[in-house]
Amino acid sequence: MSEINIRDAALIHFARNGYEGASLANIAEDVGIKKPSIYAHYKGKDDLFMSVANYVCNSIRKRIVEYFVINQHLGLRIKLEGFFDWIQTEYETDETMKFLLRVMFFPPAKLEQEILGLLNPFVQDMQRILIRMLRNQVKNPEEVGIGYLTIVDGCMVELIYAGADPYQRRLQAILPIFWRGIQQ
Repeated sequence: MSEINIRDAALIHFARNGYEGASLANIAEDVGIKKPSIYAHYKGKDDLFMSVANYVCNSIRKRIVEYFVINQHLGLRIKLEGFFDWIQTEYETDETMKFLLRVMFFPPAKLEQEILGLLNPFVQDMQRILIRMLRNQVKNPEEVGIGYLTIVDGCMVELIYAGADPYQRRLQAILPIFWRGIQQ
């Protein structure tokens, strides 16, 4: 059994149950091994969780960049509004996004500093990519990028807590205000 199989099973358990609710015994069972076999690959639950978190940050970073590369031919408004649909689809269909959002907003207390060490550079990378994309398309690309990411954060919280319909209502309320604001 490989580290990748264990990591992938752990990803599902951590995404669905959080750090506290995930059990190494259940992860091992899903992989078809005994719990002690996990220790041949990982020092323990913390090490496994951080391995999953690192994998998730790298995976989602690549997929976000891919979204914007694939959609680079679209107009700015369509591309940025489409990103919210992408987030919702990813969250509803992919454990990787569920894990990322859970960890971003609810990191395990005992690993909070380590998680922030991964997430802060991740968020900064996303901000740099967005600002670079906004150059030559809007006045004040840094302000627009930060404002847009603030909307993304708020809407993701709504998606996690309330679900797709309230998430969409929030988007429908805020996006017209955002576009009016950046056109002035």
